[in-house]
Amino acid sequence: MPTTKGRQSRKSSKAARSRRAWLSKHKQLDSSRPTRSSSSSSSESSNSIEDLFINSLYLTTTSLSSNNTLNNLCTSQQKIMAYERRKNNVVADSDETDFYQVIHNSFLLELMRNTICIGCKEQWNGKIHISLYCSLAFTCQKCEHTIQINTSKMIPDTKHRDINIRVQLGAHLAGIGRAGVAKIFGTMNIPPPVKEDHYEEIDRKLLLPCIKKFQHQSMQAAIYEAVDENEGDPTNLTVSGDGTWQRRGFKSIHGIAAVLSCNTTPKVLDVQRLSKKCVICTGALSVKNTDPDLYVEIINNHDCESNYDGSSGGMESQGIQDIFKRSVPNYQVQYTRYIGDGDSSVMWNLTQHPPYPDIKIEKIEDINHWSKRMLYRLEKLTQELKDTMLDPEKKRKGIGGVNRLTKGTKYDQQKHSLPKYVMEAIKPAFEDLASKETLQHVLNGSSQNANESFHSFLWSMAPKNRYCSGTIIDICLGLAVMIYNDGYLSIGEILHELLGEMGHFSYVAFDRINKQRVQKEAQWRKRRGQQIAGDEDTNDDEDTDDDEDKNDDTIEDYHSGAYRTVIFTSLLFLKKRDCNDGRASRI
Repeated sequence: MPTTKGRQSRKSSKAARSRRAWLSKHKQLDSSRPTRSSSSSSSESSNSIEDLFINSLYLTTTSLSSNNTLNNLCTSQQKIMAYERRKNNVVADSDETDFYQVIHNSFLLELMRNTICIGCKEQWNGKIHISLYCSLAFTCQKCEHTIQINTSKMIPDTKHRDINIRVQLGAHLAGIGRAGVAKIFGTMNIPPPVKEDHYEEIDRKLLLPCIKKFQHQSMQAAIYEAVDENEGDPTNLTVSGDGTWQRRGFKSIHGIAAVLSCNTTPKVLDVQRLSKKCVICTGALSVKNTDPDLYVEIINNHDCESNYDGSSGGMESQGIQDIFKRSVPNYQVQYTRYIGDGDSSVMWNLTQHPPYPDIKIEKIEDINHWSKRMLYRLEKLTQELKDTMLDPEKKRKGIGGVNRLTKGTKYDQQKHSLPKYVMEAIKPAFEDLASKETLQHVLNGSSQNANESFHSFLWSMAPKNRYCSGTIIDICLGLAVMIYNDGYLSIGEILHELLGEMGHFSYVAFDRINKQRVQKEAQWRKRRGQQIAGDEDTNDDEDTDDDEDKNDDTIEDYHSGAYRTVIFTSLLFLKKRDCNDGRASRI
């Protein structure tokens, strides 16, 4: 049903009132804080991005047609357009000759031999040699006149070259590291990248501070968007949180906790890395006994990566707790509703150590994790009863097989009937997980799909099959936040900050990746829509209930409905896992 103009105006004014209330509270909190020094660059950048984004929010809120258009777009396209609007449109560098071209040195020599030497005024005939990794020298054999050119620009106020920074940033985006770059260069017959100690220095002193700066701006802008879209008190947000580990299992040295908004376009609001070891501290142990003074100097003069002492399994709980505690000092908001899985201690920690005084955080169950409980219970029952004779007449053991619990088959939405002995076997599981008390937890449930998507993207840049230090994880985490929230063109800000320009083909490449991202999501939505349409046609053929029954949302009617829903969801999980394993088997 189309939204009327009056309803749109009321929605716009409500969003504007919420935003003004939040800004008023923001100013009150700022005025109550001690004044900071004017030399704080982080404060200045924070205020500038706040003003810029608040202005863009005002424009988008008052422009109703613009909002309606955005709501019809896919999630990726909404994020990309919101970023371009916030940055007043991203413009490509106008110089189309500003790019690198790979060329073999023999062709350069051939070119020089077709020129006249400026020293002896004769046809040039000399040799070429490489110096300082980034410089080529052409020397005439007759007069020894030398022409020297650089193969890459020097970054102002540093000793680093433009090409080295770009290669290193690309290595992080591709998730290959210095070793992967060395392999590519070796295959292409290109000189090797910078030495490992220089590589780590660029990571630590150049890339990490710059990436953290823009990561903070991206998360701050995501907070403003969540506040603007929030109904009711704009400072009380609903978020989804989850943890992930760099290594599989619970022996990982590094872990990540992330909190995302629950808007139509979920974005990362805050992240926390937790590490049990520090590379520099571990390396310093080699000189602890032979040179104690050097050891003390190293320990006291470095930024330690280690910030967690507990078990790997407790990283998620501690990380979420830290994120909640700093939400008010950093962003002047409170996370009052939390979407999380039921198999973690996060909620227990938030209850025992509340981050906000006199405020109780409401827990919202993740539907996907809750559905898995039914799947695991059915799998456990199937395994326990596989050798038990439940049908003496037909001499059939267990509850799996044809016309019973079958794995790998498509759920066809038709009416099904299970043998009585199968129903009796699985009845305790459904009485427990489909009870009124249990369904109360998922009545308004949501999902952590956005968190899982972010985790997958993060570990594509810091793969779990190779070792990563805390610094590398921080860099990849910052890049993942920027790209997930704003698209690949946001990487241009890093290039502008460090190198003074993005580069023509850098813009072309990032813009192309953004368009591919939007195209893939549109294709997925199209396939998903076709699948849902097919399921609805099947339901229409079988549905004989009255309209009043469809609209009755009392908890009593959820019991029988959930029975069928849980079976359907569990079968979907069974089918999905079988497809991933490349086989179709039976329980």
